[in-house]
Amino acid sequence: MSAGKPRLRRLREEELRVLEDFASKLGLRLEDLASNPMALEVPDARYVDVFDVPEGIQELLGYFESHYAAGLYLGYVEGSRFKPGLPLARKLARLCGSRINCIVLSWDGEKRFLYGRIVREKDIMKWVEGLTIVLNPLGEPLGWGLGLTRGNERLVKPVWDLGWYLRRGG
Repeated sequence: MSAGKPRLRRLREEELRVLEDFASKLGLRLEDLASNPMALEVPDARYVDVFDVPEGIQELLGYFESHYAAGLYLGYVEGSRFKPGLPLARKLARLCGSRINCIVLSWDGEKRFLYGRIVREKDIMKWVEGLTIVLNPLGEPLGWGLGLTRGNERLVKPVWDLGWYLRRGG
């Protein structure tokens, strides 16, 4: 790798395992997430961005000295955890109800979720425990949320949502 320049590379075994574990928790296989997962190697970074890079694009990348992105952004690996990105939620949303259990919110719940606020049971149309994709009533992906219970109430805590970009000035 050129000194100090970001480059895409194959995932290391431990990174691949982290991604496989994440897919497994959703009830999926790695192949459902990505056909050719690659890591963006950035010197001195504390995490590794992961992309699904089609073979044809991977071949073209060899002509560039450095690159910052290619293919579909999946999320990032930090230590032994995978943090899924919003493009991955959009890709997997089509599997909600058939292969993945997803959370569905009412219109009021969607608004709360997109403001980064916890959604209470009255605004939850379909709930599942744990990290999963969150949808609005039309089945459109809003991001990643955590289904949890407090006492007897089911809640949804936003983890990574579309409103994040606006709140953070992205």
